[in-house]
Amino acid sequence: MFRNRIKKSVSILISTAMVIGSVSANSSASFADTVGEETAEVNDNLAISLDTDAIGDRLTSNYTCVSAGYTAPEYSKDQISYVIADCVTDDSVLTDDTYDYEGSTKVASVKAGDTFKVTIDIPETAVYWMGLDYLSYDASILPVEIGIMIDGEYPFYEARSMVFETTWISKNLDTDRYGNEIVALPDNLIRWEYKNAMDSSYRYSQPLGIELEAGAHELEFVVQEGTVLIGNITLEAPKKIADYTGSEKAEGSELITIEAEDFYYRNDSSIHATGEYSSKINPLNTKVTVLNITDEDSFNEAGQTVTYQFDVEKAGFYYIGMNYRQSEKNDFPVFIDWKVDGEIPNTAFYSYPMQANNNFKTRTLEDENGDKLSVYLEPGTHTVSLTISAENLRYALEKVDEIMSGVSDLSLEVTKVAGTNTDKYRDLRLVRYIPDIKERLEGWTEELYALAEKATEYVDTDDADKVAAFSYLLIAARQLEDLAEDPNELVYRVGELSTSTNSVNTQIANFVDLINDNDIAIDRIYIYQEGAKLPRGLNVFKAAGMSIARFFNSFFGQSYSSSNANEEHIQVWVNRPRTYVEIMQKMIDEDFTPETGIEVDLCLMTDAQKLILSNASGDTPDIATGINYSIPYDLAIRGALVDMTQFDNYKEVFGRYSDGLLVPSVVGEGFYSLPETMNFYVMFYRTDILNKLGLEPPTTMDELIAMLPDLQMRGLNVYYPTAPMSAMRNFHGTTPLIFQNGGSLYGETAMDINVDSEETVEGFTQLTELFTLYDLPVDVPNFYQHFRNGDLPIGIADFNSYNLILNAAPEIANSWAITLVPGVEDPETGEIYRYMAGGAESSVMFNSTPEREQKAWDFLEWWSRAEVQAEFGQRLQILYGDEYIWPTANIEAFGMLPYPTSDKNIIMEQSSYILEAPRLPGSYMMERELSNAYNDVVVNGDSIRSRIDEVVKTVSRETERKLIEFGFTDSDGNVIEPYVAPNVETVRRIMSK
Repeated sequence: MFRNRIKKSVSILISTAMVIGSVSANSSASFADTVGEETAEVNDNLAISLDTDAIGDRLTSNYTCVSAGYTAPEYSKDQISYVIADCVTDDSVLTDDTYDYEGSTKVASVKAGDTFKVTIDIPETAVYWMGLDYLSYDASILPVEIGIMIDGEYPFYEARSMVFETTWISKNLDTDRYGNEIVALPDNLIRWEYKNAMDSSYRYSQPLGIELEAGAHELEFVVQEGTVLIGNITLEAPKKIADYTGSEKAEGSELITIEAEDFYYRNDSSIHATGEYSSKINPLNTKVTVLNITDEDSFNEAGQTVTYQFDVEKAGFYYIGMNYRQSEKNDFPVFIDWKVDGEIPNTAFYSYPMQANNNFKTRTLEDENGDKLSVYLEPGTHTVSLTISAENLRYALEKVDEIMSGVSDLSLEVTKVAGTNTDKYRDLRLVRYIPDIKERLEGWTEELYALAEKATEYVDTDDADKVAAFSYLLIAARQLEDLAEDPNELVYRVGELSTSTNSVNTQIANFVDLINDNDIAIDRIYIYQEGAKLPRGLNVFKAAGMSIARFFNSFFGQSYSSSNANEEHIQVWVNRPRTYVEIMQKMIDEDFTPETGIEVDLCLMTDAQKLILSNASGDTPDIATGINYSIPYDLAIRGALVDMTQFDNYKEVFGRYSDGLLVPSVVGEGFYSLPETMNFYVMFYRTDILNKLGLEPPTTMDELIAMLPDLQMRGLNVYYPTAPMSAMRNFHGTTPLIFQNGGSLYGETAMDINVDSEETVEGFTQLTELFTLYDLPVDVPNFYQHFRNGDLPIGIADFNSYNLILNAAPEIANSWAITLVPGVEDPETGEIYRYMAGGAESSVMFNSTPEREQKAWDFLEWWSRAEVQAEFGQRLQILYGDEYIWPTANIEAFGMLPYPTSDKNIIMEQSSYILEAPRLPGSYMMERELSNAYNDVVVNGDSIRSRIDEVVKTVSRETERKLIEFGFTDSDGNVIEPYVAPNVETVRRIMSK
């Protein structure tokens, strides 16, 4: 299963790199050595054109660049409101169902994929803030995303996708059955909201101004995500934050304590509390878990906002203090915009630096002179909001974007001239072909040093070398400085620019990941006056006493443990993290048990292999779930599992899944496992790179192969799923092209080894020739990194890659897409076979009494329902964030989950092509031998036909041995009972019984 939490601080390469090994590039390298300067002219024809549409290039058309060219003054008059019903060009988008909207009797009702236009008249040429009234009312937790065009063009790059969040409010405290406090599911507050157009990455913490000339303009709104009502459109004067002119002393002794886990509301559902044990925080409990701080892994991204409500009894000035921990950047602050009653009081509260604390420490907000900042509060109810800001870091992030792009372009130019021959003894003067190479390297060096120097204003040092958060930039600067000493060496040191693990761009990428990691854990916020005494942590004696008590309590009543389960209840072992188990148990206790009367205890299973040992000892649960889809066969063939076709409604339950995904569940004429999740494969492609090359994503393997010369002559390439499988190329990598070509691994029975059939050999040949003939990279440990880099702009990859690219590659947002996997076209029918594997995790039932088996089946039937799977997936993402995507194998449920709409449609269509290899006696040897044959052909250059013959012999011997072991054949080789090899037709036959 995918990682519990994707840490945004993981070091990732963000350069546009070149793949070494292109035949075309080697040819041009040889030509360069012999013909000289003519090479540059010839290779110019091979270059990616770097001249792009000004609006399409985020480096030249971002808001910083565009707004620098504004000549109009800022608008300074009254707010202008345009009634949507009066200015929309197509009345069909209007609805009377306004949810009590006060601005108009009709509003626009639109959803993802819709576009609508309005015409507005601008009174004077000026720079305006544009805002929208909107209401998001669908079940998805994804925020509304809208692109805004003016007169047919995006005013700046950020306008391509602007996010309009909804407000989430907390429910009352929630506990599990063991008394531990757990994260409660927040409610989406369905109400009309107002927001100005802002940068969705929140590098700008203020709205983005739009320069408009006087007269009529057409606005086009492109809805990319969400179902939303749009009310009136507003233009207003940019607001100024009041200048800080000093702070008044907060006379008095009032103290208001806000527990940070008690959110009033927040703009991201995944911001949540967590429980820690520390003498420096409050509250604490030695027996059970209590939620007592904001989870720093959930409150860490620019733009996230948490709001707290508090009551003031006495009017006066108040200070603001906070007990918090900020240890991710151990010498650099996290910046916070502080708002009181929805407004930033003055510039001192804007992008306020919260200094690093390795442990919880209380600090009071102060100005540059060390004077405490105060705000005046009247008696009554007030709010205080904290928004993570990247405003003070924008200068650095935008500059390194430019430098990385330039370094990547230079790497490409060097490859154009020198090819991929990195022989250090070649005599090639690079400066003859790239005359300004030295100036470029030196310029980037100076810029990086300057960025590190500027960072010292936020820390207590004048030495840039001591600012650890910017140390990666200094490493990159020194590398560039070294390369600039002799630029001709770049012929064989080109990898140091962007492709190697320690390249310049790798170091800069490390900086970007670190500086964007704004983890901050908050225990308490204090609104207090001078005479109040702020609480302190436990004294040493009380802390020691509680620690001892906690130690002894840890030996008793362990939650979600098999040792703490009730034997009368159905026992379910779950091979997933505790966060998943807590949600499952809560849903069971709230829904399943009241509906059926069946009590269920969930137990954490840290290792699925424990099932085999438990089966041997006779200590098995009723159900195990979250186990690898290949494990059930080994248990079923040994008689440990229940054939689920014995239950009356099995057809309804198994009908929830793709036929091809059920193949590994088949043993004999029964189903012995139920799919839970799928590991879908789709084709990823970089829209920006393909657009530059004038290429379209391929629909067939022939089209994919045909585009390889265009990619490889530029140092680019394509990724295939076998590339990350370094030791063992499993069925997910070796079988798709076999199945797409009409091949199979087995005939009717287990002894009918079909690997040497014409179709199977054709598929295996096509697979290996991708690497031996067409030079696809054989070993790629991490497609995600290379896709971000741009050196592998096309690839067929799985769910894990999708999750990473979607949630941890913000710099290429709106620059990539997915589509169906290219397949093999049937020459007679024209149908394209796009078969890919898709097995992930499954659930199984162990043999027990008929009564317990029926109860266990009732649980599995409930757990596999579309509405239950959808609710689980939604809860998971609402509580823990976008990266907690639930890849349910139930296709109907998948359609209800909060995936981006365009992606969801592609994934669901591709899921109809899932086709898994069968599991049967000796199939592990088939998987291993196909892998060995692949390695021998691709790596060692062996003959395909001879290796296939060896595969048949080896697999036949092992299959015969296993058939004897399980009683299907006697020791003399006589068939006692033929073992029928399952396939999709077997699945359909079982479903039609």
